[in-house]
Amino acid sequence: MRLLKLTITFSLSLLFVYCQKKEKKIVSSIKKTSIQINITDTLINSIDSTRILNLDTKKEKIIELFFKSLDNDYTKPLINFSSIKNSQEKIEVKKYVNFNINKNKYQSYLISFSYENDELYRSILLTNSNLDDALLIYEKVIDEGEYLRISRINKNIVKSSVFQIEHFKYDNEGNISNEKAIKDSLVVSENKYLLNENYFLEYFAEDNLNLNKQWGEKEIIYTKDRLDSSFVYLYEKKGKIKNHLKTGNWEERRYINIYNKSVWLNGEYVKGLKNGEWNYSPDGPVDKVEVYNMGKLIKTYFP
Repeated sequence: MRLLKLTITFSLSLLFVYCQKKEKKIVSSIKKTSIQINITDTLINSIDSTRILNLDTKKEKIIELFFKSLDNDYTKPLINFSSIKNSQEKIEVKKYVNFNINKNKYQSYLISFSYENDELYRSILLTNSNLDDALLIYEKVIDEGEYLRISRINKNIVKSSVFQIEHFKYDNEGNISNEKAIKDSLVVSENKYLLNENYFLEYFAEDNLNLNKQWGEKEIIYTKDRLDSSFVYLYEKKGKIKNHLKTGNWEERRYINIYNKSVWLNGEYVKGLKNGEWNYSPDGPVDKVEVYNMGKLIKTYFP
C-alpha cells in the first residue's frame, strides 16, 4: 500500500511538472505570435498594452517607414523630429497587432521615444505587406498642449484626424493663467486614405473635379538680384480627381521629411498611384527624381 501511494505521488508530480512545462511553451508561443484583428468599422484612439510584442527584426526598416509616413499630412509634423533623427538608437519599436482589412493583412508597429523635456512620444504605424508604404493611425504628443491623432477604419477607408487639446487658459502674455474645467479640442487636420493595391492612397470625398488648393503661411521667393520677389504658399494641391483618387499630371507642394521643409513635386498619378518619373524641387531646379511603377518605387537618381 505504501509503495502504491509513493507511486501515485510520484506520477502526479511528474504530471504537474509536465503541465507546467507545457503551459510555459504555450505562453511562450503566444508571446511570439502576432495578434490578428478583423476590422470592419473600428476607431483607433488608444494603445492596448496587452497587444504589444517584442520586435526581433526589421527595426531599421520600420523606422525608415515611420519617417517617410510623416510626409502624408502635407504639413509639418506635430513635433520637431530633428534631434531623434540623429539618435535613432533611442527609438523603441514594438510589434503590434496585424489588421485584417477588407480581406487583406496589414501589419502595425508601436513607435515610442522621449523628446524635449523628457516627454514620451507614442504612435501606431500601419504598414503594407511589402513594407514599402505606411500610415500613422495613432499619435499622442505633449508639446505646449496635447496633440492626438485618431483613426477610423471602415472597410477599406481610413480617416485620420489630428486634434489639439488645450488643458489651460493663457493670459495676454502667453502664460498659463489657470486650468480649464472642460478641455477644448480643435481639429488640426483630417485626411482620408483608400487601402488599395496594397498601398495607402489619398482619398477625396468629392469626385470628378479639378483641384487647385493653396494654404499655410506664405513664403517669399526672391529673384537672383534680390531686387524683386513674389510669394508662394507653403502647401498646394493642383490636379484632377477621378473616382475619388488623384489622376493624371499633378503639382504638389508639401512637407518632405528628408528635406525638413516644404518641397515642390510634380509627376503623374494613375488611379491614385504614383507612376513614372516624379521630380523633387526644394530650391528651384530639380534635385531628385523618383521612378515609380504603379505605386512601387523602382529607382531614384539625382540629375
